[in-house]
This record gives sequence, C-alpha cells and structure tokens, in this order.
Amino acid sequence: MSLLLPLTLALLVSAQTPASTPFQLPNGETVEVTADHVVYEPDRQRVTAQGHTQVRTAGALLRADALTYEPGARKVSATGNVMFVSGEFAAVAEAVTLDLESNEAIAQGGLFMQKRNVTPEALATAQTPQQLREMGETPVLMRGTRIQRTDTHTFEVDGIAFTPCACGKDAPDWRIEAQRASVITGERAILTWPVIYIHSVPVFALPWLYLPLSDRRTGLLMPRPGISSLNGFSIEQPLFITLGRSYDVTLSPGYYTGASKETHDLGNGTLREEPRYQGIRGPRLVTEFRYVPSVNTRGRATLGFLYDLQPLRDPRTGAFFRQGNAPQGEALTGARGLRGEASWQHIQEMGHGFSNRVEASLVSDGVFTRDLVADVVARENQYLRSTASLSHRGEDHFAGLEVALRQDIRWGYSFFREDRVPAAADPLRPVLQGPRTFQKLPALTLSLPERRLGERWVVGMRMEFSRLSPLRSRFGDEGEDGRFEASGLQTVTGPDGAPQGLPDPAQANGRFDASDREARDRLDLFPRLSTSFGWGPYARVTPTVALRQDLYAGEVSGRTAQRGYPLADLQVDSELARNFVRGETTFRHTLMPSVRLRYVPGVWGGVPPPGASPGRPPQRYDEIDAALPVGPEGEDEGFLHAVVEVTQSLQRKQGLAVTEPLRLQLGQGFDLTRYAPTWRGAGRQEAPVLRDTFGRLLARVGIFGAGILARYDTRSTRVSQLSADFSVDNGRGDALYARYDDLLAVGSDRLRRGIDTLVGPSSESRARAQLLTAGGRLTLGIGLGLRYEALVQPLVKEQSPLTQQTLGVSYGPDCGCWRLEGVATLRRGQNLPDFGFNFSVASFGALGS
Repeated sequence: MSLLLPLTLALLVSAQTPASTPFQLPNGETVEVTADHVVYEPDRQRVTAQGHTQVRTAGALLRADALTYEPGARKVSATGNVMFVSGEFAAVAEAVTLDLESNEAIAQGGLFMQKRNVTPEALATAQTPQQLREMGETPVLMRGTRIQRTDTHTFEVDGIAFTPCACGKDAPDWRIEAQRASVITGERAILTWPVIYIHSVPVFALPWLYLPLSDRRTGLLMPRPGISSLNGFSIEQPLFITLGRSYDVTLSPGYYTGASKETHDLGNGTLREEPRYQGIRGPRLVTEFRYVPSVNTRGRATLGFLYDLQPLRDPRTGAFFRQGNAPQGEALTGARGLRGEASWQHIQEMGHGFSNRVEASLVSDGVFTRDLVADVVARENQYLRSTASLSHRGEDHFAGLEVALRQDIRWGYSFFREDRVPAAADPLRPVLQGPRTFQKLPALTLSLPERRLGERWVVGMRMEFSRLSPLRSRFGDEGEDGRFEASGLQTVTGPDGAPQGLPDPAQANGRFDASDREARDRLDLFPRLSTSFGWGPYARVTPTVALRQDLYAGEVSGRTAQRGYPLADLQVDSELARNFVRGETTFRHTLMPSVRLRYVPGVWGGVPPPGASPGRPPQRYDEIDAALPVGPEGEDEGFLHAVVEVTQSLQRKQGLAVTEPLRLQLGQGFDLTRYAPTWRGAGRQEAPVLRDTFGRLLARVGIFGAGILARYDTRSTRVSQLSADFSVDNGRGDALYARYDDLLAVGSDRLRRGIDTLVGPSSESRARAQLLTAGGRLTLGIGLGLRYEALVQPLVKEQSPLTQQTLGVSYGPDCGCWRLEGVATLRRGQNLPDFGFNFSVASFGALGS
C-alpha cells in the first residue's frame, strides 16, 4: 500500500488532471494515474479520484472505485473493490485507510495473497477481486485488522488470520489465528499466541511459532507429540535449516518419558513391578541431511543419538541384569547409556560410464529398532543389510566393486562396543560374545557381455572375486553345529528322536576349531556359449553351454580348494496368437508353451569344510556355494532337471493404451537325474521324478485386481506354497485389499533351489508358516476418511491368531493442504490399544506420532 504515497504527491500537483496522466516524481519514479475524473477541494483540503481509479508504476498496480487523499492528516483512503498487485503478491479489500507517516494500513475485509503458477502480467489484467482470487494458485492467504508494511515484502499484522497453503479457488476451511505476526512473504511468519482452527473449532495452540512460507526456508517445523504403550509420552521439535539451494538439515531433538511399569514373573512365585523390558526413556536427537547438488547426484543421510535411562539388559535374553546374577534379585538401576542409529542413501552418475550407489542402515545394538517401533511387521526383521558399490559400464564390459555388510539384530548385542556383565551382577565381569556375522569385504565383478563368435554363436564371461569374513575377526567361532546361539546350546537329536539342546563348549571359545566358519576368499569364473535359432515357423530353440569354476582359499587354515562343473541348458518355446476386434477395441490371445532342460553331468572338487579338521561335510556360505543339489554326505551332485510351462495371456488394446486383463501360467518341474549319466553314479536314484506342480493367475479388470500362486509338492502330497492377493481400488481413495501366504518352511521348489538348478529338493517338512493381511480405505465425500488393517497368523494356537489391528480416522479438505488423523493400534497381548495422531500441513511440516 506504500504506492499510495507517490499517488498523493501526484494529485497535489494539479486538481485538473486529465483521465490518464503520467507524473515524474523527484526520485525519478514514474506514476500513471487513471480515473474517470479527479477533484480537488481546497476548502476541505482533500483530493478525490473517482470512477475506475487506477494507479500504475513500473512494478505495481492499484485499482479501486474511489481514492481520497487528505494532506493535513497525511492519510489516503481507497474504497470499493480495492485490488493491489505487485509481482506475485496481491491483495483485495472492501476499504483501506493508509497512514503515510507510519505506513500503517487499516483494512476492512482485507485478503492478502501470495500467488504462484501465474505471471504478474496476468494478475494485472484482473478487473474484479473475484478474478484476482481465482488466478493461479494461492499458497499463502492472510487477513488482518491492522497491517503495517515495513519493507517491500515485510508486514507487521495485528489480528491475523493466516493460511499458508494452496487451496485452489475455494475458500480455505482451516486457518491459523494469532494476536500479532511478523510476515515476510515467500520466506517466513513469526506468530504470537497462534491457534490452529479447522472451520471454527480450535484444535491446537502455542505461545509462539515460526513458520517457513516456502519449501526451503530455515525455521521450526510442527512439533511431533506421541504416546504409546511401548515408550509412554514423547515430544519432538524439528528444526529445518537451509544450506543453499541443494542442501538442507533437519534437527529433531525430543524426549521420551518411558512406559508405565509392568509385572514381571521372576519364578518361584516372585512377582515384581518393574519397567518394561523393551522401550526407551530419555532424550533423543535425530539429524537428517539431504543433498541434490546436481541432476546426477542425490542422497539422504540420518544420524540419531539417544541417551537411554532404562535399566541395563542382558543382550542374550532381553531381561534385566540382577543383583548377584540371582534370578529373583533386584534389577540393576544403571542406565543403558548412549545408543544410536545411522543410515545413508546415495546415488550418483559420475559420467563416462561410472556410477556409485550406497544403501546403508546401522543401529548401535540389536534391539534398538524393537525398542522404538511397536509395529509387529517392522519388529520381525532379523538383519540389517548395507551395500556400497562402484561400477563402470562400457559398450563391451561391466566392472563393479561392492561391499556388503549385515548386522545381526536377533539379539541385543552391541555393534561398536564390547558387552560385559556388570560388576554388581558378576564381579568377574565376563565378556558376552555375540555372533560374528559374515560380510562381503569386498566383491569385485567383471562381466563381459555376449559377443558374436562366428555367424550363430555368442560368448560371454562373468568373473567375481569375493572375500567373505566377519568384520573384526577371521573366523566365526560358531562351535560344533556351525550356528551361533545366544543360549550357548547346540541342537542335537535325542534318544527319542526329538531335538534337544546340549552345551556347545566350542562356541565363542576364541579358537578356530569344530565347525567354525573361517574367512574365505573365492574366485568364481562363469564363461558361457549360446545361440538361438528358429525351428521352422513352430518354435525357437536356445541352447547354452557354460562352465562354473570356483577357487577357494581359507585365511585361517590356509587350505585351498576348488569346485567346478559343466552346465548345458536347452530351451524351446513357441507362441500361438489370435486377434479379436470388437469395434475400436482389439483383444489379443496368446498361448506360449515352453520346455527347458538343464544338465550338469558331474562335479570335480568341492566346497571347503568348516573348522580346522578337513573331515567334515562342506560348509556353504552363499548362493554360489549352494548352486547345486546336495547329496546324502553333503557333497555337490550333478543333475538333469526339466520344467514344462504353458502361459496364456489376454491383452486389450484401445487406441494407444494396452492392458493385460488376464495371465495364466501352469508348469511342472521334473528331476530326471536317474535317467541321465552322472559321474558319481546312482547317488540320487531314489529321488522322485515329479517335483512341484505350480500355477499362477493374474487378473485385472477395471478397479478389481487379483492374483494367486500355488505350488504342490508331489512327494509329500501337500501344497508347498499358496499365495493369493485381491484388491479393489477406485483411484479416488477407496480400496479393499487382502493377501494370504501359506508356506512350507523347507523345500518349496523355486523358493529354495540353487541358482544353477531348475527345481528344488523335495520337501519332507511338516512345518508351515501362514500370514493373512487384510484392510481397506474409505472416503466419505465430506473430507472424512477411514482405514483399517489386520494381521492374522492362523496357525497360532496358544495365543490369539489376531496379531495386530490398526484403525485410522482422518479428516481433511479436498485440496489436500492439511489432514488430521487419529490412529489406534491394538497388538496381541495388549488390553488397550496405543493411540496416536498425525496432523500434516502442506509446505511446512507435520505434527503427531
């Protein structure tokens, strides 16, 4: 509104200005005044411009029905359809009175708007306030009873009503009201005693609030309070810090009060009220760093620290350490201390064929995730995997360097520090040895794409060198059975044939013996030769011959070993197709039968055994070691496998859009080893010929989608896998979905086959795993939304099969600039659900849990 000052100076020059007159001011600025007529009243010391009044400068425009200037009072009043445009800032009002000395404006019905996706030239063409309101998008709406403009884009506002969100052409149904505010349009707003209103209902209040008014402005984001049965009440206050156009940091300090106490049964009838074994209590700080320095590089890194005040726990059992190591003793009160988490995701195209990628996650101890996250699915993770790779891809080769780390989080052992029993529990303070998880440190891969050899054949080569070793040791120290157990027991078969646990003295004894895994270097060579040709008009034939040769070196024992075998593969496939035209729609039905044979006549050498003694069965570390079937003595065996498949597909084409409403795949696996000569004779003569029979059906019609995969083990005469999913989604927020998985724990065909085989071993296991997930989302057309999800484990007998239920009720406008959701989660074993809420506001943050 400060543009009214040049206008008043211009009007003092003459009371007889024509309808459109330019004025040159002393500061050099040109002001053009346009009106139907201008009147100067000397006796009243007043200048009036009436009728389509317009004041224009190089960068701003003011429109009103009438404008009055009083020189004595140094006030200017604009009335009737007042509109002001300056760049992407616009304002409308019924009437405005401006004090030229203080630069204060008293507005009636004033609405101030920050615009985007519209040019200032287009805004200047608006003839009415309604046209100005509807142009472009309005990410900031501001009302106020008294507004003082202290700079070009700076305002001090009393009685502010404020909406920092793009709400389209409709009036916003939410706002922030405050007693006073300092606003810099496009940058920030500082509000005193702000209250958030939805319609006319106050939902949240603060004494002071800093709001960034763009996507990249330094300032406080919405606080995030929460409450759960795991960690009690928590509060976090994020601070967003901009570090230029391509970098930013979010600091989120917070505090967790810890859950209420629960009753622990310590045995012998001893019950004691103590803190929960799981959960946290204390201050926490999480830092998130994001960067996008170029179109070829982007990444995100997080680092979090927590000082946990809860009592110390035994990493083996998850229970508290107790005085004198007595089962019924008092829990030690020492704090768990500093804990943390870190992650890094990075992608970069370096040019000239080079690229690198990082996907890393790390926690300070194995139960960190389970202490913070109450969701059942997230708590079931047993490993965290991190990878980093550098690769070069050329026209005739691919070369890569990869490092892969796995963190075992099945138990509570620390990752960076040594775990010891506290002196109050055991004065000797023995070390608690955790698992020595094997890592890939590193893996070098060189792959030469297939090249022509003559007119028909093509040849390719893949070479990989990998070092598999624990991070801080050269052997795993797993003990007699080759598996680490926190209990220190090994599982053996008892006299009655049932499994039983016996002490494993070789586990964590610090010596390389028994079935300990040692750090191993391996060179894998895999050359292959293939061709493809048509068999008349009926089929395509693709034969391949390959050789896998592995060389091993043990870093502790010094033993070397090698394993190699030839591999022949033959695939014959065909396709029958027919088109059906219905008006503008074309349906295409295809029938695609295929037969695939894979033959390994025998194996020379073998995978190295574990421990210091060479007389034990081979010990396999990864998918390359386990690429072949295993014989009765644990040795690798040759094989002849076959898979017969028939795939049918129905495609629908309308215009340029092509969809696949239906796909059906049926197949049968065969183990024909007994009918093919192998170097080791009849080692697998008793193996069944028929393996898994499988079928897969996928369907999608309109809003409906469904899929089912079934595998039937012919030897055990049981379904080895049944997976089905169903969904109804209208694309407007309403959906129903369900998924069911039923798996045999061991032996499912393609789930557990080697990478060089076509079928897996026949299953004799009777152990099953089942999981049902079902839920839905519903929008009621008035901004109200509902969602529900349930997890069910049908095989659970001792407890309720209903593992977890989540119910969410939300409300928000159609424009999506904010949404409030209340969430209740009830888990198995809880009497009352955990409650939380999420309140998200577009452009400047969210609060909730």
